Amino acid sequence: MDHREHENAEPKNPSKKGRLKIFVGAAPWVGKTYKMLQEAWSMHENHVDVVIGYVENHERRKTAGQIKSMEIIPRKTFWINKRKFEEMDVEAIAERRPNTVVVDELAHTNIAGSKFNKRYMDVAFLLEQGINVLTTINVQHLDDISKEAEKITKTKIREIVPRAFIDSADEIEMIDVPPETIRERLREDQLSSKDALRHFFKKENLSALRELTLRTVADTVDDHFQKSYERTSIHGPVGVKEAILVCTSFLQRSAKLIRKGYRIARALNADLYVLTIIETKEQELPLNDKERLEKLRQLAQFCHAAFIVESRNDRNYGAVMIDVAHRCNATQIVMGQENSSKRWVFHFHSPINYLLKHLRYVDVQVIGWKEENRPASFKSNTNYKIERNPLNGSQYPGRLTVYIGAAPGVGKTYQMLEDANDMLRDGKDIVIGVIETHGRKETFKQIKQLPVIEEKKVQYNGHLYRELNIEEIIKRKPEIVVVDELAHTNIPGSARAKRYLDIIYLLKQGIHVMTAVNIQHIESLRDIVEHITGIRVRERVPDSFIDLADQVKMIDITPQALQQRLVLGKIYTKDKIEQSISNFFRMGNLSALRELALLEVADDVDQKLDDLRGHFQETKKKSKILVCVNYRPHSEKLIRRGWRMAVRHHADLLVMAVITSKQMTEREKKDMETLKALSGQFNAAFIVKTSNKKTLGKTIVKTTEQLQVERIIMGQPVLKNRFIACLMDSPVYSVLRHAAFVNLQIVADSRNDAE
Repeated sequence: MDHREHENAEPKNPSKKGRLKIFVGAAPWVGKTYKMLQEAWSMHENHVDVVIGYVENHERRKTAGQIKSMEIIPRKTFWINKRKFEEMDVEAIAERRPNTVVVDELAHTNIAGSKFNKRYMDVAFLLEQGINVLTTINVQHLDDISKEAEKITKTKIREIVPRAFIDSADEIEMIDVPPETIRERLREDQLSSKDALRHFFKKENLSALRELTLRTVADTVDDHFQKSYERTSIHGPVGVKEAILVCTSFLQRSAKLIRKGYRIARALNADLYVLTIIETKEQELPLNDKERLEKLRQLAQFCHAAFIVESRNDRNYGAVMIDVAHRCNATQIVMGQENSSKRWVFHFHSPINYLLKHLRYVDVQVIGWKEENRPASFKSNTNYKIERNPLNGSQYPGRLTVYIGAAPGVGKTYQMLEDANDMLRDGKDIVIGVIETHGRKETFKQIKQLPVIEEKKVQYNGHLYRELNIEEIIKRKPEIVVVDELAHTNIPGSARAKRYLDIIYLLKQGIHVMTAVNIQHIESLRDIVEHITGIRVRERVPDSFIDLADQVKMIDITPQALQQRLVLGKIYTKDKIEQSISNFFRMGNLSALRELALLEVADDVDQKLDDLRGHFQETKKKSKILVCVNYRPHSEKLIRRGWRMAVRHHADLLVMAVITSKQMTEREKKDMETLKALSGQFNAAFIVKTSNKKTLGKTIVKTTEQLQVERIIMGQPVLKNRFIACLMDSPVYSVLRHAAFVNLQIVADSRNDAE
């Protein structure tokens, strides 16, 4: 077809810069070029004028097949020492003036005599001509990542692209593939060197590069999101990324506090800030104080922390901490415990009461002033029962692959079916157990030749429902089964209440399962997702189920591309489009959920990498985290928060409820069973203690000493009237005063809970 026939083929306005989209991967063989060509072909089918500027298919059949009938701009030929070299003809592309050009291998160095030295410079030139560009890069070629990548792979990275150029992209999409898949592709390729599997493509190397890529893309997403207008619609920190603010003074304990904050930040992969509040301007400080301040600054720099000096200016110390915490998007304020025996001093001069009254969305972690000198005389009483979750530590004959996305419509089911078809072509015995196409034509087409097990028809309340037909799958006994909609709740009366339990049953039978889920359905992320979207997700999957997965694949897509799919009717029917864009599919929601998904998968990779390297062996004594709960709805959030802290600190989780009433109401009994079940889901010990209301705090402190707990997690007190009197009666106050040998993390209520 002549390019002039395209409706978008009119010469672009050179005064309007073209849009840049980059497909990023952790290594060769992840499928960046394939995905880029797939998107280019979709644009071509929608009558967008797309041309191929430069694509290297490396004789890969699937990649070459994606070029199809798209127009290819002939390459420019160079002869050097009688050898033929080919480069992208950037002048020819500029003269042709397509809407979009496909340019592979962004980090490539051009042959001498080319218009520009580097391919990213070619791309910059084309963008200036008003031409949109699709391009690819591996993470190790970013200038700020290359040194770390060299340490991981023991390979010199020679071709570099400035990070500023990457950050200028309008869209960055990650192509995520587990290391096992890349290694399998290499084994099947006849042209690849098998030595590569023992060097660059070692599983450990690929896992480390994958984590690096996930976090790099997440950082880019966060940077764009924080600068966007949509960010203003969400109060407080957003997502799972932690930022620690350590508050120090000129006291001797400040150095220990900074080092403690550094250890916390490392465990959480968090940004670290160190705040010192002074009474006057820095230049007006006495010489001794200037010297102390400089020592703190040097220590903060050594700990890779940003050092902040803030003048108090007659503000409460707590008010200063809150102001700085908001500027830094801090998720935790770390401060030292007051070493004072006078109760009135604690209340009227310590910043803690100000923080407890005014702080929202940010946790406060108080470091016990004797925590590093915990006496060996503590009695160890381990007489508690762990409500074991049958999923934890389980090994089943079947293998589990989970496809995770940030939202509906990202392409989880599509990619799962594409992979399933590849397996079918390779001779695998694979069937579809259940697939929800949601009326999406592209997804339905992906079923192709895959055998389908007919779903089970179930009558309930006068309606006909279709469920996964476990009996037929067991009878058929395939090698692999595709089971969509992981978070689905089965019809009442089914053999198992949830679909993830059906999948476990199949895994026990030795059947491999491929399944898909959106990030908002993971149990421990419930509070974060609700904070971002304002929507309470009812169908949830235990984190321990995700931990069972042999492979977790992140299906990434930019919010812009997802909204475009929605507008084109590729996700929901036209009558739902406007409502969806105004609610769940707002750009701010999609950006925050995407970052959440990227970081969650990065954490999963990090945990598996630790296991691969043999870190945190079971022989090493684990620390303990104790979560204190009651009948408030906030208690479930505390358990989820506690579990996430326990995972990152490789600690055992204990949950304790202190009962003050001899006779519980039926509602209280039900709430207690809910907390017990949730604790079991996180493999936590559930402990019940009795106490009267006035000795609640002392009971908590005594139990902490008996169990040799290193951290207590409690909820922020709800204190509306008579603040000081209420605080003095609160068990949080008692723990703050008496638990000098432990750390206390006070988890912030959301604004709605607190008011």
